Amino acid sequence: MGASVGEQGRTWLVRRAERLYGDRLGHLRHSGLSWHIAWKWLPALIVVGFIYGTVLQFTGRPSSQREPAFFSDIPLFLATSILTGLVLWSLTLFWSFRRVLVFDRGLLYGYARKHTARAVFWPDLAPESLRTVEAPAGVEADRLLKTLDEGGKTSLGVRGRYAVVFHGISTALAAGAPAGLASGASANAAQGTGTAAPVPGFFTFSTARIPDRLVTEIQRAMVDAGHPRPGSAGLQALPPVRISSATRLEKA
Repeated sequence: MGASVGEQGRTWLVRRAERLYGDRLGHLRHSGLSWHIAWKWLPALIVVGFIYGTVLQFTGRPSSQREPAFFSDIPLFLATSILTGLVLWSLTLFWSFRRVLVFDRGLLYGYARKHTARAVFWPDLAPESLRTVEAPAGVEADRLLKTLDEGGKTSLGVRGRYAVVFHGISTALAAGAPAGLASGASANAAQGTGTAAPVPGFFTFSTARIPDRLVTEIQRAMVDAGHPRPGSAGLQALPPVRISSATRLEKA
C-alpha cells in the first residue's frame, strides 16, 4: 500500500495529513490526484506583463529632464514584462491541483489548511451510490452532473472527462480532536458543532483518466471496515457510465 501512495505523489501536505488525522482515519492507502494546468491563461497574462512594463516606462523616473529614457533598455523591458506575466500565471497553479486521500476509515479532502479539512467516514458513505462516469472528449464530467438542490453537490476535483461520484456526509476535522470517531454524526457531536444532523449530499471528483485505482482503493477500504459487508451488493462502480448531457444525480 505504501508503494501505491508513493507512486501517486507523497507530498509534504500528504505527510502532514497523515500526522494530523491518522489517529482518527487510520493508515493512508491511496492518494488520488485531479489536476488541470491553465495554459490558456499564459498568453493573456504575458500580455498583462507587457502592459505593466509599458506603464512603468512612462511612470518611472526618467534618466534626464531633456530626454526621458523611454524603452532605452529593450532587453530589460522584455525580461521584466515576460517575468511579470510568468509570475502572474504561476499563481494559477495554486488551484490547479487537488488530492483526495483514502484512509482505512474514510476519505479525506480539503486538508491543505487545517480549518478546511473534512472527511467522509465509510459509515457515512452510501455504498450503492459509489460509481464513475465518463463524458465525451473535451467535456468536463462535473458540469454534466446536476442536483435538484443547488448546494447538493460538492466538487472535490479540478476538471476532467471522468468523475467518481458518491453520496454521503462529510465531517469537519479539527486537529487535536479526540481520536477514534467513527462517523460524521458522532464526530460533529464530540467536537461541539451542534446537535443538528449533518446534511447528506453528493460528492464528485473529476480526473483526466479513468479513476479505477481510486475506486478500487475506496472499495477495499470500505469492505475491510465492514461497510458494506463482504459479498453484499452495491459496489459495482466500474466501468464508467457514459453520459453526454445533463444528468440528475438523484435519478442516476
